[in-house]
Amino acid sequence: MSGPANKLVFVGGMGAGKTTAVRAISDVEPISTEMPLSEDATADKVETTVALDYSSIELDDGELLHLYGVPGQRYLDFMWPMVCEGALGVIVLVSAGSPDPIATTLELLQEFSRIAPDASLAVGITRTDEHPQLLIPTVRDALFAAGFRIPVLRVDARSAAQVTFLVRSLLSHRYADS
Repeated sequence: MSGPANKLVFVGGMGAGKTTAVRAISDVEPISTEMPLSEDATADKVETTVALDYSSIELDDGELLHLYGVPGQRYLDFMWPMVCEGALGVIVLVSAGSPDPIATTLELLQEFSRIAPDASLAVGITRTDEHPQLLIPTVRDALFAAGFRIPVLRVDARSAAQVTFLVRSLLSHRYADS
């Protein structure tokens, strides 16, 4: 599944905001494979992605940027290499409310660096309004110490402006390095 050349993939754990982010910036109604959760449902999470989300946005130069969101559950990780093949960028979304958001972020960055070695990376930390104790400089420093010199931003996945800024940060970082 090599797919389109301008491909951006949103990855992260369940509830990190991948589907919400894709919806927030899409120019067209996203194709979504969300299904209701059963016993795992929480007050703010009643559905989960079981295959992928897909949509697109038109860039300033008129080209399309194809957006994919992959499921965060490990039993669906067989899809990650197929969706990430040929991606120009991977955005890791991590909820500030995760049990160990820094370790989760590092694990995902290491995994997707291996899966998509040519893709640029960026990190969006979601739900910081609910978990203000997680400081972005702390995350950035930990990632830098592990060798990841990439954009790390606080982002509300519901905000088109914030998600767009994260995408532009990834693209700027990518093309600044070339």
